[in-house]
Amino acid sequence: MSEPRSLPVAPETSPWDTTGYWGPTDPEQHPAVRLVRERFPDAFQEVVVFRDEVTLRVVRQALRDVVDFLRTHPELRYNHLTDITAVDMLYLRERPRFDVVVQLYSIPRRQRLRVKCGVDDGETVPSLVPIFAGANWLERECYDMFGIIFEGHPDLRRILLPEDWDEGHPLRKDYPLRGYRDYVQPGFESPAPRIRGTLRRPGP
Repeated sequence: MSEPRSLPVAPETSPWDTTGYWGPTDPEQHPAVRLVRERFPDAFQEVVVFRDEVTLRVVRQALRDVVDFLRTHPELRYNHLTDITAVDMLYLRERPRFDVVVQLYSIPRRQRLRVKCGVDDGETVPSLVPIFAGANWLERECYDMFGIIFEGHPDLRRILLPEDWDEGHPLRKDYPLRGYRDYVQPGFESPAPRIRGTLRRPGP
């Protein structure tokens, strides 16, 4: 009687090799989630997977350290900063009011990752300019539109609006649709009448 033949064993593969653009959708299998949670246990807050997109939430004080870790770790190498933006969460939660959103991309692994941190009015977020030069204009835009202060930014000033703009930050949800003051268009003597909306604004 012949010896039973053993079944072939599939070679062990990295989770990166078998998943889509955002890596494994199981947080326990995602290398970035596991490594950040292990390296920054006090800064890690949660991971959210929505429509196969992976988002890490960390405390704002650790944002730069976490992003630098994701950039330099040899198993991760999120070495391209795609975007920095913000979201005003007014009326959606008590606090913190804003989310700073960092979009990263690993060129060698072709994987994306989103990192968020919450920040309130008057608080600061560590600037990412020391590790990504491309963060310079992106953080200036966040400051201009939302009023978020990036600590350590070398030249934090408005980028889209005039530098002497004194009417706040237009992408805040409580910013009037036509600004705080009447605006007289060139060629007119009086401002255009304001239009009052009929929709009720949700309460705080």
